[in-house]
Amino acid sequence: MPRGPRFLPPAEAPAPMEPVCLVERVPTSGMLRVNPSALRQLRMLAQPLHVLAVFGPRRTGKSFLLDQLAGAAAGSGPQRGIWMRCLSHPTRAQHSLVLLDTEGFPDHEQDDKDAFSRLFVLNVLLSSVFVYNSCGDGDPQAQLERLTYVRELPRRVRVLPECCEPWDSGVLLSTVLPAFVWCLRDVAPDPQLDWELEEEQHNLDSTVSAAPGADHSLTRCIQSTFSCRKLFRFCPPGLDGEWGTLPAPLGPLHPTFQRQLEHFQQYVLSCEPKGTLGKHLVDGTFLAGMLERIVELLGRDEAILLQEVCKELLEATIPHEVEGCRTPSPSGPVLESRGAASATQLLRPDPKVEAVVILQASAASDRGGTGGASAQVSLWDPAQATSATGPICLVENVPSHGLKVNREALVQLQARSQPVVVVAIAGLYRTGKSYLMNRLAGKKTGFSLGSTIQSHTKGIWMWCVPHPRRPSHTLVLLDTEGLGDVEKGNTKNDTWIFTLAVLLSSTLVYNSLGIIDQGAMDRLHYVTELTEHIQAKAAPGAGLAATGDGADFVRFFPAFVWAVRDFTLQLRLDGRDITADEYLEHTLRLKPGDDQCAQAYNLPRQCLRHFFPTRKCFVFEQPARGQDLHQLEELHDDQLNLGFREQVARFCAHIWATAQAKALPGGHIVTGKLLGDLVVTYVDAIRSGVVPCLENAVLALAQVENSAAVEEAMARYQTVRVPWSVLPTETLQELLALHAQAEHDALEVFMARAFKDEDHLFQRSLKEQLDVELSKLCAANEQASHDRCQAALLELSGDLEAHISSGTYAVPGGYQRYLDERQRVVDQYQQVSCKGLMAMSALQEFLLSQDAVADTIRQADQSLSEHDRELAGQRARAEAAEHEAAVQRMAHKAAEQRQQEAKRSHAEHVQQLEARLETERQQLLAEYQRALDHKLKEQEALLREGFRKESARVGEELRRLREESSAISQPSWISAALTLLGDVASLVLPCFMGKVVGLGTRLLGRFL
Repeated sequence: MPRGPRFLPPAEAPAPMEPVCLVERVPTSGMLRVNPSALRQLRMLAQPLHVLAVFGPRRTGKSFLLDQLAGAAAGSGPQRGIWMRCLSHPTRAQHSLVLLDTEGFPDHEQDDKDAFSRLFVLNVLLSSVFVYNSCGDGDPQAQLERLTYVRELPRRVRVLPECCEPWDSGVLLSTVLPAFVWCLRDVAPDPQLDWELEEEQHNLDSTVSAAPGADHSLTRCIQSTFSCRKLFRFCPPGLDGEWGTLPAPLGPLHPTFQRQLEHFQQYVLSCEPKGTLGKHLVDGTFLAGMLERIVELLGRDEAILLQEVCKELLEATIPHEVEGCRTPSPSGPVLESRGAASATQLLRPDPKVEAVVILQASAASDRGGTGGASAQVSLWDPAQATSATGPICLVENVPSHGLKVNREALVQLQARSQPVVVVAIAGLYRTGKSYLMNRLAGKKTGFSLGSTIQSHTKGIWMWCVPHPRRPSHTLVLLDTEGLGDVEKGNTKNDTWIFTLAVLLSSTLVYNSLGIIDQGAMDRLHYVTELTEHIQAKAAPGAGLAATGDGADFVRFFPAFVWAVRDFTLQLRLDGRDITADEYLEHTLRLKPGDDQCAQAYNLPRQCLRHFFPTRKCFVFEQPARGQDLHQLEELHDDQLNLGFREQVARFCAHIWATAQAKALPGGHIVTGKLLGDLVVTYVDAIRSGVVPCLENAVLALAQVENSAAVEEAMARYQTVRVPWSVLPTETLQELLALHAQAEHDALEVFMARAFKDEDHLFQRSLKEQLDVELSKLCAANEQASHDRCQAALLELSGDLEAHISSGTYAVPGGYQRYLDERQRVVDQYQQVSCKGLMAMSALQEFLLSQDAVADTIRQADQSLSEHDRELAGQRARAEAAEHEAAVQRMAHKAAEQRQQEAKRSHAEHVQQLEARLETERQQLLAEYQRALDHKLKEQEALLREGFRKESARVGEELRRLREESSAISQPSWISAALTLLGDVASLVLPCFMGKVVGLGTRLLGRFL
């Protein structure tokens, strides 16, 4: 990091200062007033500064936390505003640590709202680490949501004067703000959660996140405002573990609180020092000037332009630096920097923000000087930060490089978690495909129409819009490159583009001009090549070309709509009016004969009939006349032919009403994320020269999706598992009941998302992870109980230990007095509530620790005879044996409860799996029934037309479909899968019960 102001060598480091009021809040006006005396002290700090500011509600122990950090016995005064303490940095030589303690904001947001909003802004802009301190063992999300002042930052603070959009105030601001550290105080000890936080490096987002769709929540606002977010949990600091009570500043602390405090100290002391906007290190003089300037702007309620503030202060503190050049300071050593050091240094953006900010040049540039680079601001287009509002190329057809997925479009598609209805359009170039797609999007413009004989669409373009009839679905429109474009020269990718349209869509629209004649059929030769470009199953020879069976394709091919444009014929046949659908079916009739001419005539028709069970036809007259045909986008609806408008309306209504959500074989509904994965899988296969295989693609997707399903299920478990405030529970059964509910919810999440879980490997993985979580939960519950019990015994036995140390019991009759005192401790301990499972264990440990002391006092008591001593020893041993037996009974009961829990968990997995399998079976049977219905109709049509040979072939397909459907209908289809899950459970159960035995052994080992 480059250095701006001069820094003193270590010998000149100032001595620690007592707390002093830095900024006072005027109660009558709510304005802020800087203390000149404190400013003078601040300007004495000529070393790099680490500024830690604490902000939070009243009565949450902010000052106590800073006292612990400073190792001080006395905290800040009672005055309003911000108090400052300056000291040498504990771990970094030549650096100073400045602690800012701000008065707590009120419980009611409206009380002095403006004043505390100013204090909040001041804390954030002055600090290198901003600490939000809250207290209470309630809902942590509610505690975070109290920091409403964060919403004021984009209004009050901007980075650059030229960029006044909210995007500037949010995205750019996040790159220069301090680390955000949330200290959640006085919560119940949770060793498991503490361990998880440490594993996640105390990442705030790993524990607290905004609800899906809550884009304007305060949590989401914090996430978008601060690029670095941490969370540290603290139990009550006192040995008694009571909420709301603070020990003396340097008094004894609860062991758990001490560990948590150490982690907090290690993090905040390791953070980088305070820097300017250009990443110059800040000293006391710079910070004092910055404070005065910000308070002045806040008082006038003017926006704080960070670039201007920093530039003014840098010009005042580094007069010898000129634009683009820096001379080393002669007064002190130059600190090591990560990049070039200058007053106009580039601001490094947060990695998550694809923006490059080139700060304006300093004074010389502003005056039109020529000594450096011209001032400019190059920003990432904010429109790109949101979802696309228009079409974007999804698959590029690059000359000499083939097909390539556009990553930007892929990101937009995969960000959509809703089910997708995918409508693709294909056809010859310059036939008006894009116009129909724009109408389906409810727009007049969008996909490029063009007005010449050149094809405008290259590759496959995508437009994601809300579905006009299904609020919970996204309509994905795919506009494909015109087929047969003579200017391309090489048309080898045409078939692949058509193939992708078939594989990706749930409804395929084929667009052609004129009438459906043999020429139109010949131009649809791509459908006859599908057998060479798609493989249904991974087994060798499983493609249609090898088997001659189109049944597998029927189950996953899209619905087919033929749009005939500029149609000039009358829809009449044999002297009667016919529908467009009847017209299509008439053109698909086969020609008798086995000669080459008949085969060429029949092949495209056979493919359409075999592959697409659902067929629909729309005919469109010309939309306009003459030159108007070249400017359809600019014409009003009333300028289009009435018949054309009606035909387009019927077409759109049909697509919106009947186009189904894209589904994989087996009925699993495709989301935007899955559709994006499919695009990548198919294009990668094409680029590598492999025929896309649907079965392989689905299995590959299942691996990714099922892994995500396990992660989502575990995230759900963590969300609804035992709350922080519950531990320790009084009984193991209570804990197991809470776990059971969380496991039930997690399984529901998994079952809703997972598919094609071959051999139930992912469900097994989920089961194992849930078992591990239960073991961790039990261990955390034990630890929380043990810590609470130990703290209670430590407090209750204080007088007893003091009397032992002072020799109070080393007198005649002292043994009985000791026993009475010890029993009083036990009786009081029994009255303590919420001790949890380890109450007896902790008590037994305490009594065992007293055995040697009791024996010594008993032997030294001169009032006891030898017989009395022997009887007393026997009573002590009997009591110990009774406690040991009680612990053994508890361990045995815990083992039984865990065994019952294992059985319950297995039953839960079986029940939910059985329900999902039944749903999958019904979906498969529905698929088979649709295929059977189609094949039956096809067979009947072939018989009517006299094609017995073809009818027999379809009959063979029907036989196979019925056999497969019958096998799925059998009870064994589900029972076999359940048996497999039972085998999996038998592998997990012994290990699971081993943990139960270990629990009992661990408990008994403490007392034997």
